[in-house]
Amino acid sequence: MPPEGRAPARSCVVAVLKPFEDRHAAQIERVDPHVRVVRVTDRTTWLQEAPQAEIIMGFRPLRDAAIRSQHLRWVHALGAGVENLSEDVAGTEIRVTNNHIHGSVIADHVFAFILAHTRRMREAYDFQAARRWVHQELVGTPLDGRTMGILGLGSIGVEVARRAVAFGVRVLGTKRRPEPIPCVERVWPPEGIEAVLREAHVLVLALPLTPATRGILGAREIAMLPRGSFVVNIARGGLVDEPALVAALESGHLGGAGLDVFADEPLPPESPLWRVPRLAITPHVAGDFPGYMDRVIPLFCENLRRYLAGDPLANVVDPALGY
Repeated sequence: MPPEGRAPARSCVVAVLKPFEDRHAAQIERVDPHVRVVRVTDRTTWLQEAPQAEIIMGFRPLRDAAIRSQHLRWVHALGAGVENLSEDVAGTEIRVTNNHIHGSVIADHVFAFILAHTRRMREAYDFQAARRWVHQELVGTPLDGRTMGILGLGSIGVEVARRAVAFGVRVLGTKRRPEPIPCVERVWPPEGIEAVLREAHVLVLALPLTPATRGILGAREIAMLPRGSFVVNIARGGLVDEPALVAALESGHLGGAGLDVFADEPLPPESPLWRVPRLAITPHVAGDFPGYMDRVIPLFCENLRRYLAGDPLANVVDPALGY
């Protein structure tokens, strides 16, 4: 629903979580005298604590609350993935936006996984802890001349591709609407995934989680990868058949993997993923960095100005597509 016609004298309530810093709330309220920031306890209570909320920033509403709300018009997601939030507001006039500031830092995380594997850094740390000076056991493999497949050439995937080319890596990938992309040799539509898999010495998953992408990397797809390939998932855990990944690592078909996201988070202590050889695990931190909110708030404030002026919002997500 466009904001035209909203009474200028009525407060525009922005609901945020209580840990939100005072200085950030002040920045938001400085956008317009009618803007008021209200802090709520958690995402399940916003409708009770901020019943007049027109905008939510930072967390997903529950679907029934979103439908029952008389004023909610816009939800700004702080994370890169918005699949759950999109499901909540599907079929309503509530708009969804996000930040698109994660590409560079997540691409760095991808290469942390890759280089730790190819340069055998995990083994190096073990030998260091044992005070052992070895050589042959720590000889790494070069990236130059290898092929990387990127499933999902959005803002994150493109940043990964840029870094890959700097390492002398050939890049192939998929994109929902294929178009020429600098640093990518060939861009396939989603139906071209098999062509990418068959050549990928390194496979990076950078897709949104949607009904079409859930479980996209299963046993069949993993078997298509060249023996010894390395898989990185920094998108959503639901993209990967985790038992199939475990089996491929244990059999040696996959040379290794780096996972920042999982089907169940936090990853349960009993998960077999903890004990799998050649698997690096990080706790969904790839997109975070110091000063994160300092970059988010100016982007949100600019969108808030657009909203109040009745102008189109930036970084709009299509709830039907989930991105």
